[in-house]
Amino acid sequence: MLAMSWPRFFFISGTLYLATNFLFAALFVLEPNSIDGARSQNLLDAIFFSIETLATVGYGAMHPATLYGHLVASAEILTGMAEVAFMTGLLFARFSRPTARFLFSKVAVVARFNGMPALMVRVGNERNNLIIEATVKASIVRRERTLEGQEFTRFYDLPLERDTTSVFALSWTVMHVIDERSPLYGRAPEAILDDSESLIVTMTGMDDTLNDFVHDRHSYAADEVLYGRRFADILSEREGDVRIINFDLFHDTVPDAAAATS
Repeated sequence: MLAMSWPRFFFISGTLYLATNFLFAALFVLEPNSIDGARSQNLLDAIFFSIETLATVGYGAMHPATLYGHLVASAEILTGMAEVAFMTGLLFARFSRPTARFLFSKVAVVARFNGMPALMVRVGNERNNLIIEATVKASIVRRERTLEGQEFTRFYDLPLERDTTSVFALSWTVMHVIDERSPLYGRAPEAILDDSESLIVTMTGMDDTLNDFVHDRHSYAADEVLYGRRFADILSEREGDVRIINFDLFHDTVPDAAAATS
């Protein structure tokens, strides 16, 4: 309920609300004349009475007339208070829950960096505020078979050119140089990842406005890694030395001239 989308959340909440009212309306209909002021065993009147009871409105036109009616109404009032408390808590938690709004590039690229091939991913901050003490980690997830024939999912952490920054404001190119220390070293340049592997990038930090930790992650399959390309430049300056980022080009890549000449 906390992680689902808002439309689905309201759909489930509305369905629960209707189901509760229909359930207690059916219980009221079971005994004739249990509701004074309502037509005997009329489901529509029972539904409206259930809505009034669940919301503790009590207009006065309809009210329980028998012991059975009072017992059902008491149970519904208790259920209504519990549902209201439950939904209020969920709404508060959803509104107060910080969202990272980290924007990950749709693809990863392999380009030359200081004469070495490097695996790169671009991350952007979609908020206007700052992320303090931001940390990024990258791992290769691989299915492996042991000598005994068992299959395990193994995680290989990738050393990054830079894995922390004191202030994350605009964008960050996460970079792993494929050298002798890299788990990807020795592979063909056009096959850094195979179909059984995936790249996972995780970011964490403290939201400067909410003063709370935020985190997000993104995964890349083998067909989402482009070779011989680098990310297009998205940062520019305008008058007043204000740095701006062009999100229209955030996912764009250009040919890597260094890779073509090497």
